[in-house]
Amino acid sequence: MSNGLRNICPWLALTTVFVGVGCATDPNAGKIPIRYMAWGNPEQMALEEHLCDEFNAKNPNIHVTFFKVPAAEYGLKMMLMLASHTAPDVMRVDHYNFPSLVKKGYFYDLTELAAKDKTFSRDDFFPQAIEECLYQGKLYGLNVLFGGDLIYYNKTMFKAAGLKDPAEMAKRGEWTWDKFRECAIKMTKKGPDGRPVQFGFGAPSSSATFPVLASAIWGYGGDMLDKDFKHAVFDQPGAVKAFQMIADFRWKDHCSPTQAQGENSLFTFESGKLGMVFDFMGMSPRFRKVIHKFEWDVCPVPKGPFGNTTLCKGNQLVMYAETKHPAEAWKFERFITSETTENELYVKLRRCFPTRKAMAYSPDYLKSTLPPFNNWVFVDAVEHSRPLPINDRWSEWTTAFNSEIDNLIAGRERDAKVVLSRAKVKVDKVLADEAGF
Repeated sequence: MSNGLRNICPWLALTTVFVGVGCATDPNAGKIPIRYMAWGNPEQMALEEHLCDEFNAKNPNIHVTFFKVPAAEYGLKMMLMLASHTAPDVMRVDHYNFPSLVKKGYFYDLTELAAKDKTFSRDDFFPQAIEECLYQGKLYGLNVLFGGDLIYYNKTMFKAAGLKDPAEMAKRGEWTWDKFRECAIKMTKKGPDGRPVQFGFGAPSSSATFPVLASAIWGYGGDMLDKDFKHAVFDQPGAVKAFQMIADFRWKDHCSPTQAQGENSLFTFESGKLGMVFDFMGMSPRFRKVIHKFEWDVCPVPKGPFGNTTLCKGNQLVMYAETKHPAEAWKFERFITSETTENELYVKLRRCFPTRKAMAYSPDYLKSTLPPFNNWVFVDAVEHSRPLPINDRWSEWTTAFNSEIDNLIAGRERDAKVVLSRAKVKVDKVLADEAGF
């Protein structure tokens, strides 16, 4: 071979490489593209990405691309994409936002797709899970990350204080708000210097008190809005009693840390310095991961004079109204809400509560080798639940409400009746404004 040819050959080889790369075929070319968007913690996102890969492997003619968006940015990004007609085919929507968005026509009506799908039956699901997905009697989503609220409690702290187990008390009908208060006070301790070293109850330090502790309002016979969602009823005796009790836990009984005491996450359930916290089932994976120094479990919300009704809420898996591939998007939604997927998300990971009745009542779900062990509590929370009054004006009227209730929670004012009377005026004004802000 001549020197000239030797000099040319490397360039020919390199050119061949570039041509090969440029002409490489897209492995997903010819497949029906579906875009999916959601948010969540790292464990949740990793599992959902795995589920997308599994769906793609089982459906070679479809390719789902998963978009992960941080929770803090998700709502704004979703709204911008919907308004600009660039939304993904399938997305997860928090139920707090679902009523206002479905009303604007952003989501695909799934009623006909569901009717044609012989493997889909509404009877398979808890009625609360279906009800959240309806608008004007039609189906616009499938429920995910669903469940009721309950109490996580430090079993070690209960035993050290000589207290009975709250889950066992609940079974006997003894777990009341009075008993809850008694336990919270007994588990609160101060060090030699007079400073608190542990509290019996971690009351939310902001307006989050309202949705998480709705069970207290209902337990005392109160409510939030009237049945037509036209007027607030926070100023009625039951709601006043509940909010005064929650404020008194912090400012009268001193069995719950103040906002200042809770700074830098000094008093958290994970730290072992709180006896009880209200939350949803979704905290279980985190607590399993980080708690190793004390025993913990779950128990029902306390019973008030009017029972122990809990709140129940989920997210909606919806389809964009302008999707070009509704049949394939429906197939993906059905996969994400299938028995197999619910087993991964809710039985193994314990991310939330199954929407399927058969899954929730199964031995695999009810028995566990890791805490929480009182899994009947999760079932009980849904069976004895009612929905929050989430309407298309939710974000507006709750903002108005929270602007007042934060004064009570922060201790700037101590009289719940006075605060809630002002909150009613503000909320009624928002609800009377038909056009919205």
